[in-house]
Amino acid sequence: MISVRNLHKSYPTRFGNKVVLDGIDFDLAPGERLGILGRNGAGKSTLIRLVSGAEKPTSGSIVRDMSVSWPLAFGGAFQPQLTGIDNIRFITSIYNQDFERNLAFVEEFAELGPYLREPVRSYSSGMRARLAFAISMIIEFDCFLIDEIGAVGDARFHDRCNRELFDVRGDRAMIIISHDAGYVREHCNRWAILHDAKLSLFEEFEEAYETYKELIGAETHSQPVPVDFTSRALMIASSQHAALTDERFRALVQQGDWARDERDWPRAADQYGKALALYPYQRSYWSQLGHMEKEQGNFGEAEIAYRTAVALGEPLSDVDEHAQFVMVRQDFQGGEGTLRVPQLGPAVIQPPARPDIELLSWLFTGDHKPEAEVVRSSMREDGTLDEVAANLVSGISFSAVHNKRDAQFEPLLERAICLLGDGRSILDRSSLEDGDDLPADLFRLGAFERWPLTNEAMSRRYPELAHSNDKMMAPSRSN
Repeated sequence: MISVRNLHKSYPTRFGNKVVLDGIDFDLAPGERLGILGRNGAGKSTLIRLVSGAEKPTSGSIVRDMSVSWPLAFGGAFQPQLTGIDNIRFITSIYNQDFERNLAFVEEFAELGPYLREPVRSYSSGMRARLAFAISMIIEFDCFLIDEIGAVGDARFHDRCNRELFDVRGDRAMIIISHDAGYVREHCNRWAILHDAKLSLFEEFEEAYETYKELIGAETHSQPVPVDFTSRALMIASSQHAALTDERFRALVQQGDWARDERDWPRAADQYGKALALYPYQRSYWSQLGHMEKEQGNFGEAEIAYRTAVALGEPLSDVDEHAQFVMVRQDFQGGEGTLRVPQLGPAVIQPPARPDIELLSWLFTGDHKPEAEVVRSSMREDGTLDEVAANLVSGISFSAVHNKRDAQFEPLLERAICLLGDGRSILDRSSLEDGDDLPADLFRLGAFERWPLTNEAMSRRYPELAHSNDKMMAPSRSN
């Protein structure tokens, strides 16, 4: 049994003590596997280190009536000047074990080859983690502490780790931390959430996970995450990494993955859709959303999702077969059936993705969620973003009215500046926020200079501004 009572941990900072753990209480019995969920920086790794004895608490008690491992893959206990083999020899001697047997196991398991004869200080972080995990397995602890073991090595190494832990040592107690909620769900029989320095315990995973999603705001933050980039290309590139490091995005796609595995297509589509509402330029999950819509027979929505994935950079070969299938099921034939791939060059010449069309629709009609039929028709007929914008400006639905009190106004404006600026610092934010006619203000500031079709359409829509712009852009004449 491990008993934790009234555990506190704080660290001194320039601004006073930072409380990481505040009054933590729990027991862990033999055979129990406690999975802990929490945001980055919540204190999960700190709690693991305290339970292992690697750190001391500020106050409170930890009583261990069973042997406890160091955090698996934690290399802090190594002597860096010694070789890997000498570290194995040192730890083997402490626990009075057979060195040759342990060396053979570590050599085979860690697959470090000749590097075992090199000083540990020369190892990469991944090599140190592989060695640390392998050494952990030679000591038969009663309780194993697992902190993000999924970040170590490749899929084959993960499989070997899981076999050693959950098959060979499935009767041991464990405390498990992982960003992969599926890993925690699969391998634990008790769960907890660490939030605001407090630990809440749960007997059912679904209850724990729903509470965790509420705490991190996964279900309530549906507007796009604000961006601070100057081009669409940077926005797309950044979204790939930023989304996967955002707990809310990861929680939503994890729920989508589980629903997909259970063949619950509507729920999977709903969860992927909510994730993409946060990061609409995260291309890979547009393909997943397309698959879920296809399975439900929503072929129009599936086509939009597939076209979006390709327009944002997903390989055409991975998507085209699925896209052609859903278009055939809609009895759609014609040259517009070819999916358009990104081009080398500025945003103006790029094929439209759904978030682009929604953004331009908001800018020129005030509606950031146009009907799916409108989006699909635009993706089929308009080859570039310039064509999309020009048609919206010329259309009967054009509107200059925007509700600046809408919570989505600022995020959408940020994206509009990013899309139109395309690497240029062209826009005075204060004039855009103070004016009553956003398209006119953008036109006056020269936002469409590199968008020839849109610029022409705006000139017809605002002839008085076009005349003024021509005067401003005309070269001065010297006598």
